[in-house]
Amino acid sequence: MADKRSASMRHTMRRIWQESGGSRLRVATTALAGCVNVGVSLLFVWTTKSIVDATVAPAHTIPTSLVMLLVACLLSQLLLPALRRRLESMAYTRYADNMRRRLLYHMLCERWSGRGAMQTGDAMSRLHDDVATLASLTCATVPWILTVMLQLAGAFVFLTILDVRMAAAIVLIMPLALLVSKAYVRRTRRLTEKIRAAESDVHSYLQESLRHRTLISTIMGADRRTAQFSEMQSGLTDKLLKRTYISIYSNSAVTAGFMTGYTVAFLWCAYGLSTEAVSFGMMTAFLQLVSQVQRPVVDLARRVPSFINASVAIGRVDDILSRPTEDYSAVPVSINSTPGLRLTDLCYRYPDGEEMILNHLTHDFVPGSITCVTGATGVGKSTLLRILLGLVEPTSGRAEIYYDDRQEASAITPGARRDIVYVPQGNTLMCGSIRDNLLMANPMATDEEMRHALVTAAADFVLELPDGLDTNCFEGGGGPSEGQAQRIAIARGLLKQGHILLLDEPTSSLDLATERELLSRLRQHFSPKSTVIMVTHRKAALDYCTDVINL
Repeated sequence: MADKRSASMRHTMRRIWQESGGSRLRVATTALAGCVNVGVSLLFVWTTKSIVDATVAPAHTIPTSLVMLLVACLLSQLLLPALRRRLESMAYTRYADNMRRRLLYHMLCERWSGRGAMQTGDAMSRLHDDVATLASLTCATVPWILTVMLQLAGAFVFLTILDVRMAAAIVLIMPLALLVSKAYVRRTRRLTEKIRAAESDVHSYLQESLRHRTLISTIMGADRRTAQFSEMQSGLTDKLLKRTYISIYSNSAVTAGFMTGYTVAFLWCAYGLSTEAVSFGMMTAFLQLVSQVQRPVVDLARRVPSFINASVAIGRVDDILSRPTEDYSAVPVSINSTPGLRLTDLCYRYPDGEEMILNHLTHDFVPGSITCVTGATGVGKSTLLRILLGLVEPTSGRAEIYYDDRQEASAITPGARRDIVYVPQGNTLMCGSIRDNLLMANPMATDEEMRHALVTAAADFVLELPDGLDTNCFEGGGGPSEGQAQRIAIARGLLKQGHILLLDEPTSSLDLATERELLSRLRQHFSPKSTVIMVTHRKAALDYCTDVINL
């Protein structure tokens, strides 16, 4: 068991070192500032001892150089901690920003897993809390530990020079207290793992509740939802209190060791004064050095939970980084001609399912065609779109892309999306202006190109709004109606360069007249230079298609 814990700690430290790549210089500079401060503090001890000894000497004269040195030490002890905190803050910010950027990119590029996807609240907890824990340990705790180790070594050497017996007594007392503290480490780790999982559950519950607050309000479910949240909070609070109690017991043992050591040092000095074996200056130095030896050890024991938290955090971060990501390297050879998509004996079922969602489907979406995919709910229409997008691979059979220059077909991969425009179902607008939403598809689009896309998508109503393209959309696409949001989303898709258009229920929220206007404009815009596949339940869409698949 001890070997397993040791291996776990080594793995944690190795991973923390690997993740600190971009911040190592700042961390080293922070540690250096701390080490300089340690040297100044030891010099301060020597200076105070010398001043006290000079005061009680027969001459009663304090050298001016000692006074100046004392002032310099005080100023340094004021400025150096401020410099160290500034360096620490800079390192922390850079470390946290880099890691969150990396994790976010990994999450956004994660291979689609459907039912096993990480809940948003859990992901937010890892991005915020776990990264903060690792950044704090790397940029604050590690430099502090390096500083403390130097402080302990320097203070111990100083103590040994003054009185080797005192140094030995102080050093022997503290390990006994630390051994008592160590007994609580394993229990603290188990509790920390449960706490982090419970915090993720609470964040997920909050995120879901706020996201669907209109639904909760309309079904009058606020009381029940709040009661469930209170129950989750209560469970989390119980775990936090248990960990706090364990920490109190552990810290009390270490503090008792500190108090014992300080008492021994004080009585030793008092006895030494009575026998004239210890001077007043030496007693002053003793008490300061004992504090410099023992207080850091107490603080080290109190920092143990930060290592435990980091061990749990690095495991949760590694869980994100270990998830497979999409490979965008495989790109269609030619994107200068009209593409087609071909399905051959295609079958698909979920990894944890038994029933085939798509069963031996064969179809050729020929270049320039407009195909409607219809069928009852649950027959696999959305799954078919995911396969055509390269989000998932067929269980068996083939899904291929080819071009009308008759070159050899290639498998549909994530890289094929460079030639695919996809407009998902429902309101997919994001917080920001309409302009911001449109530029997501093409950051280089001009105002003229955006206006043309809006007209093609029958969303030219945007141009008549008081703020036009700068009209704001709120969280969850709030602001425009469902039908308006659908058409803006289609305009956003049109701005992306691609010859394949995949539309998922693009007219579900439109009245018949607007639907026909939109479909007419889209057909004029795309035919015959593009291939269009539209999932729909609306019969009006069938009039604008060259082919229909009924699943």
